[in-house]
Amino acid sequence: MSRRTLTSRALTRGAAPRRTLTLLATPAVLGALTVAVPAVAGVSIDPLAHSSRTRCYTIGRGRHRVRECLIPGPRGLRGLPGPPGPRGFTGKTGKTGVPGKTGLPGTPGPAGPAGTARGYAVIQPTSPTAAALLGARNITAVAQIKEGIYCVTPAAPISAGDETVAVSPEVSYSAPKVPGLIAVNAQRTGGCAVGTFEVDTYAPPVEKTASALATGYAFTIVVP
Repeated sequence: MSRRTLTSRALTRGAAPRRTLTLLATPAVLGALTVAVPAVAGVSIDPLAHSSRTRCYTIGRGRHRVRECLIPGPRGLRGLPGPPGPRGFTGKTGKTGVPGKTGLPGTPGPAGPAGTARGYAVIQPTSPTAAALLGARNITAVAQIKEGIYCVTPAAPISAGDETVAVSPEVSYSAPKVPGLIAVNAQRTGGCAVGTFEVDTYAPPVEKTASALATGYAFTIVVP
């Protein structure tokens, strides 16, 4: 506010009537009064006249006592926030905890279902015209009718004409101690009889040279 209103009441010792004086003062005058009023002798503050915004004082001047009230102006603009303070130091990393004790072994689970392979065997060549069965299950016979051509006979109810088999090289029972090329001949073009599986073995290919049928290469056979 550009002006503040001061309300004064002059009181005399006798029975003189009360008079009310209204003064208009500039902000400079009000500021001087704010500083000077507490230093004046005989100043007392009327607690009943206080409110959250208005401040009133009773000032003694000779024979008279003057009551003055100061009305505050509007709140000023809020100042800009200060810059953020420096970041604090990073605390020390805590110690690694002691590892817990190893738990007890769990209860073994139930046994899994039996495998689905109905027949299997390891075929070991023993000469250019003979071979042997090793660890056979539902494979009853094997014959090497020509070099590198093996006829494998399954046990009933496995039907070689209606079943498929899987074969793979086996090194430990091979004479050259290197894996050969092992292939199933489903049409039995090598001469195996109906009711048998024909398996043909080849020597490992040489660069730019086709592989040829060869004996001495062991293999496994599995009937799913």
